[in-house]
Amino acid sequence: MIFFVLGLVLLGGLALVALLVGKVVSSKTKDSGAFVSELWIYPVKSCKGIRVKTSQITRLGLTWDRRFMVAESKTNLFVSQRKYPKMANIEPSVSQDDDGTVTLKLTYNKGGHGAQSHVEKFKVDDAKTKFPKEQVKVWGDTMSAARLSDKAAKWLTSILSLDCYLVTVISESEHSRPAPKEYRVSSSDQAGGFPDGFPYLLASEESLALVNAKLKQDKAPQIPMDRFRPNIVVKGVSEPFAEDYWAKIRIGDDIHFRVAKPCSRCSMPTVDQKTGTRNKDNQPTRSMRKFRLFRWVKSSKADVYFGQNLISYQTTQTGLSLSEGAPVSVVCGTWSKGGQASKLTSIMLHLAKFL
Repeated sequence: MIFFVLGLVLLGGLALVALLVGKVVSSKTKDSGAFVSELWIYPVKSCKGIRVKTSQITRLGLTWDRRFMVAESKTNLFVSQRKYPKMANIEPSVSQDDDGTVTLKLTYNKGGHGAQSHVEKFKVDDAKTKFPKEQVKVWGDTMSAARLSDKAAKWLTSILSLDCYLVTVISESEHSRPAPKEYRVSSSDQAGGFPDGFPYLLASEESLALVNAKLKQDKAPQIPMDRFRPNIVVKGVSEPFAEDYWAKIRIGDDIHFRVAKPCSRCSMPTVDQKTGTRNKDNQPTRSMRKFRLFRWVKSSKADVYFGQNLISYQTTQTGLSLSEGAPVSVVCGTWSKGGQASKLTSIMLHLAKFL
């Protein structure tokens, strides 16, 4: 009798939580109706992105994504559009020949002033065996990286008016930068090459449409998706920000991702990625603060959020590719925004297993 009453209490509590939160946990894979509409890589951290039709899944993220980075000479700290928005005008292209020769071309084109270019060529093994090493910093992480030529450093220094240099990962197999510890579930969870904290960022076109609707209400200019610099853009989700409630997804037939956390947005969405200039009215952030400002469960303060940081379950597998057009399935949903259930909900779910 006691267990029966306890069961009713627990089930009633679960029902109440479901009503209050409005989302129900599900471990059954569901076709979300969404598909990958765009894939993007950013070979040089904080420089212009490149849209690709397909890309391999690697230990460090999509092929070539954030494998290069500009670092300040004085501090060895990463350089970004937060302070140097003109980095959006630096367009990279990168390729690797069959003999292992990597070609990185950087083109700076500030409208009306002509293009300036710099080309780096090196063997992929040179990063490990020949290039000098630097201890560079990305936020709170320090990692070893291979420093590229002095010519690259001088070129970037002249563009940015900052004493800086260019680095690359020493070796894709040996580069070690674990994902933030509070989001790690295994030792293989990597942050990637030189991203802020996670190897993949996903966003939906439906969420962008809502942002633009709010901007229109505020008589602010519309913005494209490149303001948020995602890797994976999806289209066809059930509602704007449906991705807030995803915990695990599958793209295509066999590529699984864990949704680690929503992405808090800094000042970079205010930078026009075509002109390299910052919006004087602090848009879209100003409008987004009205409807996307919240405190995520593991955050110390309220932030504006757009997009979801992902970690791949298949960092050690080879030969997996992600392509535009691939369907997106939700393997597991969550109780609350940002993929985290409350402690009370977690306890109730755990106890319910024994009924």
